[in-house]
This record gives sequence, C-alpha cells and structure tokens, in this order.
Amino acid sequence: MFWISVALAIGVFSIIFVLTEQTPVQTSALSSAVNEAVVAHHDNGMGDGAAASPNAEPTASSGVISDLGTALLSYASVRKWAHTVEFLALGIPISLAFIFWWGRPRGLLSRVPLAFLLCVFASLFDQTHKLFVPGREFDAGDLLFDLLGYSIAMGLSFIVSRLLDLIRTKSRLSHSV
Repeated sequence: MFWISVALAIGVFSIIFVLTEQTPVQTSALSSAVNEAVVAHHDNGMGDGAAASPNAEPTASSGVISDLGTALLSYASVRKWAHTVEFLALGIPISLAFIFWWGRPRGLLSRVPLAFLLCVFASLFDQTHKLFVPGREFDAGDLLFDLLGYSIAMGLSFIVSRLLDLIRTKSRLSHSV
C-alpha cells in the first residue's frame, strides 16, 4: 500500500504540474468552463427549488449542497477553490504513504508533521513553478487554499487510520477472549 500511495501522490502532483504549465488563457478557459457548469447545475433547480424537469423534485439536501456551493463561490472564485481540490487530492495519497510507511501505526503521530511538510513543499513548489510560466505569477493567497485542501485530506486520512486501528485492536481482543 505504501508504494501505491507514493505512485498516486506522484501522479496527482504530475497533474498539478501540467495544470500549472497552462497559459493564463488556458487556465481562464478551464476555470470559466467549471464555473459555467456549477452555475448551470445551480440553475437546474438545485438552489432555488425550481425543478430541472416537470418530473424532477428538488430535495432538501440538494438545496443545502447548492446553497453551500453558492456561498463558497461568493467567497472565492472557482480557480481558488480548484487549489483546495487539487491539494485535497494530493494530500490523501501523501497521508496514506506516511500511514503505511514502516508498517503500521506505531509512531503515526510523529509522521503527521512529515506529511504536512511534504504537502507544504509541494504547494510552495507549485507557486514557485508559476514564476517560470509566462503570464503566471506566485499567488500567496493560493497557498491558503492549498493548505485547506491538504489539511482536510490529512485530518481525514489520519482519523480514519486511527479508527481502523482501534477497530482492529478491539476485534483482536474480542477474539482472544
């Protein structure tokens, strides 16, 4: 599992690298397409209670999800939130690699700072990389959205790992009795 996690982390980071290589025109077009898709989804009855078709019924949860999406987009652009999604996707395999590193959970808490530092390094590398792409620039604000993404990923990964370890331990204890 360690090597699979490492390979996934390298794959996700490669995708981030390629996206960073985009020109401002390309990245704006991609952001616009995603934004239009979000707005179209919202306009199809997800936010205001209007059904997308005569047979479709809006649900309370779909309205809440849409309202959350609208609130998030009012705070920052799709381009900013894309950083959170990208680094969430990177943070998960990095966290898993550190969880599976040297076997199981002994010393797991000592690995959290190492995983966090690797994510910080990846985020800084991504922003520095922009300095070498014509028309792109280092944006310190993006670092905060990156931080949000990999912090959520790391938190969820390490919590799930600990819960699974507790379940395994409890299962072993009940089988030994």
